[in-house]
Amino acid sequence: MGLIPYDFWGKEGKSSIYEWTIWTCHKKWGIMVYIQILLYIHFLTGFFLNNNLLIPPKHPFPVLRLLLWFGLGAIAFREGYEDCRTWNTPERRY
Repeated sequence: MGLIPYDFWGKEGKSSIYEWTIWTCHKKWGIMVYIQILLYIHFLTGFFLNNNLLIPPKHPFPVLRLLLWFGLGAIAFREGYEDCRTWNTPERRY
């Protein structure tokens, strides 16, 4: 199994931005908004957590937190993409 190209926007094989499937599928649009909201929350919590708890920059906690987010985020990103890709298809039923 090789690398899978993720195409949340639905622009593969399309010639203009108006043909992308993100503008016609509410599921794809919602998932993209959800991903953006989670990324903003991640960046804000990383900043405020270190400042409010007075964690020094050289402490291992920020690095461990980022590794945990990366590991869990990769799994969630893949599941979200598969959910979006197989929406209303016969493949999803199986």
